[in-house]
Amino acid sequence: MTDPPHRRTDAPHRETDPPHVEFIGPPGAGKSAIHRRLIENPRYYGELYEDAVERLLVAESGRRYRLAYRLLPSLVTSPLETLFVQTPVQRRMFAAFVAERPAFSNALYRARQAATHDPDQVVSLLQYAAERYQLGVSTVRPDETLCLDEGFMMGAVSVLWRSEGDQTRFSIDEYLEDVPTPKTLVHVTAPTEVCLRRQRERDELVSETHDMGAVEAAQRRHEDACSRVLDAAAERESITTVTVANTAALEDVVGEVERVLE
Repeated sequence: MTDPPHRRTDAPHRETDPPHVEFIGPPGAGKSAIHRRLIENPRYYGELYEDAVERLLVAESGRRYRLAYRLLPSLVTSPLETLFVQTPVQRRMFAAFVAERPAFSNALYRARQAATHDPDQVVSLLQYAAERYQLGVSTVRPDETLCLDEGFMMGAVSVLWRSEGDQTRFSIDEYLEDVPTPKTLVHVTAPTEVCLRRQRERDELVSETHDMGAVEAAQRRHEDACSRVLDAAAERESITTVTVANTAALEDVVGEVERVLE
């Protein structure tokens, strides 16, 4: 079910960063479903936003704040959380990330220049990845492995997918120099027709949602983008890559991923 891990020469990595895992895969391959099931295991920390923010608030404000926050009615906490918790936390996490990795601005600039379709969305996706990564590494525990569903590697896929025409406009190698790279990259695949069927079943054809033209062509371009990012990651000694075919029972596929991570 899995291909052998690949290795390469070297990739810059901050020694203070805990090793983390990222997932990539085309729409409908099932990477998010695998990620959700994987993080049910307490060994793997999915950095679900609510859990991470609660950990952060408890660490900074103590248990009394958490109890008061939980006791407030949900209709009250929802707008309050957005105004007083979510937005400030997102801004603080992004500011901390950029302060520690100023080269990230280069990645944002090059990604925006490369994207011929919806470049502002590309920047938003990469900023989102930075915020979630920083929140994840700030709240992960020593006995957990941080696992990101929408991380920097998927950000690179998004840039390539939105870059029609000259694919050399975006250098994956340069991008990987400017972002944190995972210790393990899990590439989830499934046949094109299976991916499209899954998208239709949930009424979420990504190519139509993003106005990317013919469905099959857009899907194959996404698959090609994933393969290009996987190949670039496989050239780096610091990243172990593995490809998982999501065509069996979900429990079996998740078990295969767990064996790889162990």
